[in-house]
Amino acid sequence: MLHSSNEHQLPSSTEGRKIATLPSRQQQVASSFNHDSKNTKMKSAIISSKRDDSVYDIDVNSYRYLSTTSHRKFVPLSINSSSKGEVSFYDIDYIVNGRKMKCKCPNICPSFLKEKPAKQILYGLSGNFKTGMHAIMGSTGCGKSSLLDILAHRKDRHGLSGQIFVDGSPAPSSFKYMVGYVVQDDIISETLTIRENLMFSANIRLPRDVSHVERVERVIKVISDLGLESCADTTVGTEFIRGVSGGERKRACIGMELILARKIFFLDEPTTGLDAATARKVMKCLSNLAKQGRTIIFSIHQPRYSIFKLFDTVTLLSEGEMLYHGQAKNLLNYFSQQGYSCEPHDNPADFVIDVLIDAQERPGALENLRLAYEKSSMHQHVMKLRKQQFIDVNLQIRTSRKSVKPTISLWNEFYYICLRTLKNTFRNPSLILSQIVVSIILGLLVGLVFFDLKKTTDPGVQNRLGVIFVIVVTQIFSTLTALEPLIKERALFIHENASGYYRTITFFCAKFLCDILLIRVIVSILFSLIIYFMTGFERDIGKFGVFLITIFMASLFGSSMCLLVAATVRLFSVAVIIVILNFLIVMLFSGYLIALKSIFSWLSWLQWVSAFRYATNMLTMSEFRNIDFCLVNSTNICPLPGSQVLHNVGLDYTTNWDLWKNFFGLSMMTVGLFLLAYIQLLRIKKTK
Repeated sequence: MLHSSNEHQLPSSTEGRKIATLPSRQQQVASSFNHDSKNTKMKSAIISSKRDDSVYDIDVNSYRYLSTTSHRKFVPLSINSSSKGEVSFYDIDYIVNGRKMKCKCPNICPSFLKEKPAKQILYGLSGNFKTGMHAIMGSTGCGKSSLLDILAHRKDRHGLSGQIFVDGSPAPSSFKYMVGYVVQDDIISETLTIRENLMFSANIRLPRDVSHVERVERVIKVISDLGLESCADTTVGTEFIRGVSGGERKRACIGMELILARKIFFLDEPTTGLDAATARKVMKCLSNLAKQGRTIIFSIHQPRYSIFKLFDTVTLLSEGEMLYHGQAKNLLNYFSQQGYSCEPHDNPADFVIDVLIDAQERPGALENLRLAYEKSSMHQHVMKLRKQQFIDVNLQIRTSRKSVKPTISLWNEFYYICLRTLKNTFRNPSLILSQIVVSIILGLLVGLVFFDLKKTTDPGVQNRLGVIFVIVVTQIFSTLTALEPLIKERALFIHENASGYYRTITFFCAKFLCDILLIRVIVSILFSLIIYFMTGFERDIGKFGVFLITIFMASLFGSSMCLLVAATVRLFSVAVIIVILNFLIVMLFSGYLIALKSIFSWLSWLQWVSAFRYATNMLTMSEFRNIDFCLVNSTNICPLPGSQVLHNVGLDYTTNWDLWKNFFGLSMMTVGLFLLAYIQLLRIKKTK
């Protein structure tokens, strides 16, 4: 069920449209029974709902859509064993909320602060999909993707109203976990083979009582059904790794959902980016799945005729209104009755899109098509189904509250994500190879510039202070190489988490342990071994241990900042700017570039959140303690002890706590950023 409890007043520019102010759903439901004396009990319905932890708790008289508080991995194998895969929807309205003016000077106000009026995207759409191939078509911006996302429960409920039924019963809150959903962008792990991706889906989503042999057999069957035998063991492919074709990649994405033997599939523009032959292969594959008793619902723009012939029904939208919802084979005959004739050589899909675009440009033409559809037998049939399903809802409502359980344990879920993360880490050059190469190059470069530092008062002190600052800066800024892979994986996480693959906590822990922590350990050890001995730091095992720990924590801090920004920002270019800006701010308050005492008091607090300050303090204290600096060309006259250098730069090292309190501060900052990153992953919007 979908319902928005608030009425949305549209701007004046929408006057003349079918709906200006959305009526109360209670009035709509009641009006549908006014003429039926057998259902007087339903006429006195009260719109009320209760929230359940995993499914919608819908009162027999309720038609309100509520968001579930649990979006964890509670995924049944299918809707139910006797499901017909029938999806019905009635009175679907969708409004994108506007915003009020946030700027007092409209003439110079940036666009994102200006007033934005509410916009209605969909107008009272109703329809019914049974087993078969169902195309939602229309020109760009007509609302076909919005309708698809609403039916799949992937759309934010704000501004949304209407009813959705599955097999005659209100769709439960877990509906989006019970159907297959394939996004337009072919989101799949690119460093794994098709078989490995499908096996991951089988391991993490099939019930725990399914044996390993049965999982393997299920993967083999899906590969066979999708015609992927020849490329099953080929890597999907990245910009660095040659992989499968676009059509094979699309079919692999379909296979990820097919593992669970879904009855209902939703696909957003499945032919986008594919050539004509490849697009037909993909659609033929979907047609074969439909013939096996599945309901395939998809949005598509202008398919070629060989693809159009595969459709069972066509739903035409224009400016958010439904102009046709019926058999594909009757489409041309229907439009012929409305005065639009298709030439024998024309593609029916191209023809109807041209008709819709032409109707938008001619005053009154679009309204005439809408009225014609409302008078048609197709629309009357949908209204009869609507009435019948509302009558029977009292009998069916309890079956919609089916409880579902987690498919596998938390530990097994973590184990399988770790396996995939490790494969991805070592197979993706941009993840580990690039970062190792960058660390080696930086280590050699800095080591050559500051090679074999002397313990002299004049250049020795300055050079040691300089190399310490450069080391911290290079280590923290080098973590920017991990930002782009994190941004890319963000889309994969959103899709898989929204589809119920795994919990957020297992993904986060696996990502931290098998990717971030592993890479930071390798990179820190390599960099430390190169730079420490090339620069001539003190040959002391204790000092080297402090150096290694500091380098590791500084690197981990940079990674935590990158992860937090990647979880918050979708665009790589914006994320880079934000990360660099944060690094520069905390670097300014490290105490190396300016004396902290000379900073404005209202800015001085930033020194306590400066990872650069904590890291440089640790390295400086460790290196300068118990060391004396001699005059140039003299090894006997050493008038400057290291403790005096520390005092001169504002550091006092009297106890070990003076050193390790900086480690504690750096650790707390890093842990805090990782916690914020986890919270942000929980808060990422999983709907559109």
